[in-house]
Amino acid sequence: MLILTIFTALFMISNLTVMFQLFRKRVSFLLYYCVLTMGATAQNTTNTVKPFSGSKDFTKFSVGINAGALRSSVAIGGSNDYTKNLFRFGYGINLKYQFTHSIAAQADFTRGTLQGNQSKKQGTDSLNLDKPISSFNTDLNLAGSLSALYTFGNINWLRMKNWFVPYVGVGGGLANYNVKIVKKDDTNEIDYPYGVKNDITEFYVPVSVGVRIKLTRMINLDIGYRMHFTDGDNLDGFSYYNVPHDYANTLKKDKFSYTHAGIEIALGKKSKSQLLFDNPGARVNEIMQTQVSSLATKVDSLIARQKSLDDTDGDGVADLYDKEANTPDGCPVDAQGVMRDTDGDGVVDCKDKQLITPTECQPVDADGVGKCPDPECCQTRPGGGGDGDGDALNCPADYPSLTFRGNSPRVSGDNQSMIATVAAKMKSRPDCKVVIKGYPETSKSSQAVCQRRVDAIRLQLIEREGISADRITTNCEVGGGDKNTIDITSN
Repeated sequence: MLILTIFTALFMISNLTVMFQLFRKRVSFLLYYCVLTMGATAQNTTNTVKPFSGSKDFTKFSVGINAGALRSSVAIGGSNDYTKNLFRFGYGINLKYQFTHSIAAQADFTRGTLQGNQSKKQGTDSLNLDKPISSFNTDLNLAGSLSALYTFGNINWLRMKNWFVPYVGVGGGLANYNVKIVKKDDTNEIDYPYGVKNDITEFYVPVSVGVRIKLTRMINLDIGYRMHFTDGDNLDGFSYYNVPHDYANTLKKDKFSYTHAGIEIALGKKSKSQLLFDNPGARVNEIMQTQVSSLATKVDSLIARQKSLDDTDGDGVADLYDKEANTPDGCPVDAQGVMRDTDGDGVVDCKDKQLITPTECQPVDADGVGKCPDPECCQTRPGGGGDGDGDALNCPADYPSLTFRGNSPRVSGDNQSMIATVAAKMKSRPDCKVVIKGYPETSKSSQAVCQRRVDAIRLQLIEREGISADRITTNCEVGGGDKNTIDITSN
């Protein structure tokens, strides 16, 4: 469809002599094109252009056709050779290239007719009665110009979707025309008021103002008004050198205007937006707001996660994993935050006055004391039975040593088996505690590796083997052993 549009535009430029006959067909064709493409392009409105990435992701070239009214006067006024300047049909095409959001270059080509007469009386001005030419008819064969346009209003922080862009412009061009006049008190047209040569070409300055309205992603409505100031006094056949100065003051240059409306089609990939209607301010604002919202969501998620990792009861197990949320102070818990009952007598360790009650001595009383005397193994416990001398427990001393390679803190399969052995011994003697010792070198990196290794072993004992965290301490002291060996000793 775009190739057909370009071909049509080029055909119209090269065949302006037959443009009037083709105009209505072209308008019908473009309106039909608008209907077909409006639905197809309306859904593709997502702007994925990154800010500050230049204009490569936009369409910048466009072609349009227009029609309207030509008149041998301009809106800003000024003197005219005729008292009544008529509106007559005009039509044209334009080619535009948008360099930036604000600056564009546009070529305009216009054809039509200009007419005027002296039928309107202006008060007591007797000069109207003395002008020797009563009317004119000028065929504007072609007026072609190149203008610089300044567009504004497309950068707006308040409106996210931009569809309405005003513009102003100024440039230069050449107009080719033929003039016919009717002398005063005569009805016959004179084809050559300037002699044999009537095919006149003059320079003119176009000054334009208008607005472009976005209909679809690729099609715009162009409404504008253009004033043309010619460098001569030949356009209306009332040239000063053919009219004696006694009739009127005719030492002035001609001008004409063109009020028009038309359809403009952006050429390029349909996936790209028009640079003319891009709103970089709103686009940056939208991206920033999206990023702020995304960051706020992530922060809220982190806060919620942090709250879930809090340890409200201080038992060493995060609230997220704690199955017993309000553990009393000083009560040892397992990996799930549940208070320990080592001997399974139904009284938790922190309230059990007989920590290891044999099964045959159960059930126990409210203090966890069974029906049997304290077993021989427990009589040497501090504050326990027996002779009551408070001797320390006879804890195991044959815990294995773990070996690591390089600077890795990963617990290998062999080390995991040794940790399971340590855990089994600790479970058999619930009152015994251990120290996990490492021997780093003097460098900070070696000390950091040592700390990661002892922490990994401690974590294995707590989470995998179910040893209470308060029974395990770690220590990394420079010297005293091999840096890749970790010893586990009774505390």
